[in-house]
Amino acid sequence: MELYKGKYFEVVFQDWCQEFPGACIISGYKEKLSDMEKEEWIELGEIEKELERVCNKVFNSTMYNLACLMNNAYRDGEKPHVHFWFVPRYKDEVKLFNKVYKDKHFGFNFWKWSNSRFRRQKDIFTQEERKELFEMMKKEFSL
Repeated sequence: MELYKGKYFEVVFQDWCQEFPGACIISGYKEKLSDMEKEEWIELGEIEKELERVCNKVFNSTMYNLACLMNNAYRDGEKPHVHFWFVPRYKDEVKLFNKVYKDKHFGFNFWKWSNSRFRRQKDIFTQEERKELFEMMKKEFSL
């Protein structure tokens, strides 16, 4: 679900999984980070700052991880492109849709879980609830 489309990047809300409420992919068009021009870095910074503001206001997130993980393209035989995973993190429990969300891995890097004792945490939201999370962010997003 597209949250934003700019000149160089688009923000895709992860409607397939909200393991971390507000998680999005910031997707660009360049093949490598070193191909990015100054204007692209500026737009990326503006997007990241706005996502932080939105997630703080809507979900009361504590902090944020921003990661550029492009390895899968090589593994899957696809052409790589610059994209970032924006992952809000939560020190405290968050109440949404009469459910309590707990970031059980707060304080740990999220990409290590599949090969560690931590394992992924379950997405507690239904498809309809994920759509509502998107709408909450879309309403607040103002770039």
